[in-house]
Amino acid sequence: MYIGADFLLDRAGRLFLSEVNTGVPAGATEYDLVYKERKGEDSGIFDRIEAFSREKFGGTFREFVHSLPWLDDLKRLKIWMDGQGPMPNKPHPALRLEDKWVQYRILSSHFSLLPTRLWTPESRTAVQQAMSKGQRYVLKRRLTRGGKGFKVLDPKSDRAALPDPDARKIVQPYLESRIGGYAFSLRAAAFAGQFLCLFASLADRNTSNHGIRFLVSPGDPLKINPAVYNTRTIQQKSREADIFYRGEIPPYLHRDVHEEEIADAEILLPESHLNRIQQITSRISALYAKMDFSSLPVSWIEESDSL
Repeated sequence: MYIGADFLLDRAGRLFLSEVNTGVPAGATEYDLVYKERKGEDSGIFDRIEAFSREKFGGTFREFVHSLPWLDDLKRLKIWMDGQGPMPNKPHPALRLEDKWVQYRILSSHFSLLPTRLWTPESRTAVQQAMSKGQRYVLKRRLTRGGKGFKVLDPKSDRAALPDPDARKIVQPYLESRIGGYAFSLRAAAFAGQFLCLFASLADRNTSNHGIRFLVSPGDPLKINPAVYNTRTIQQKSREADIFYRGEIPPYLHRDVHEEEIADAEILLPESHLNRIQQITSRISALYAKMDFSSLPVSWIEESDSL
């Protein structure tokens, strides 16, 4: 299984797994771009991916991806999550892994995730009580990407009028993952149980998706190095997206898969965190690869079919 795992750091420097994306998620192309910008040479990441594919599956990475029996369903799901197409009809059980509530249920016993609950009348009441003491929360859609539907619940402005309970949503304590005044996240990629690469995203908003991309290197304390840096926008098609969409990338995704803002700097991250990210990401890839998808809890899409 090829996966992308997103990580956050709280103010105390504790590392949390945020979510996991399947299919051919972002990772290698962004890493290659930031590596070239910072190091001045090719990263070799695509050669590594091809070597893993031939070793584990006996063919190219493109052949492996196109052999996945759920690929077409997953493409339809991604397009639906973007609001650009219909919901998949009777989706393959592997798509359950894209549901953030299902992810939490199968991964929280193994890794450090934020406490997560369905947005029900009971959790709404509990959140309202905690907000009276100043706690902030976030609402997320169970099936979404790109930060769509992400809402920070502020104790001062939202406590008296919280959104209605909704089976499509989850609620979590708000984690302020920031560096240098920017929202900050880490994306790691793994394939066939092997860690591949890691890069960071920074953005001047609540979420860091599709922000400025940085190389990540070992260093302590956590910081941007150098503190003053330049960025430039690079036009280059994502290799993963080209494979995933069989060369027919939907036009509305043009900017997302052709344009990246790259920094000529890096994020220094304590080596203990780097090691944990590598271990967690490779373990999830291996865990997903041997999973019986039909035994997983059903996704919201399947639940909604029975409503």
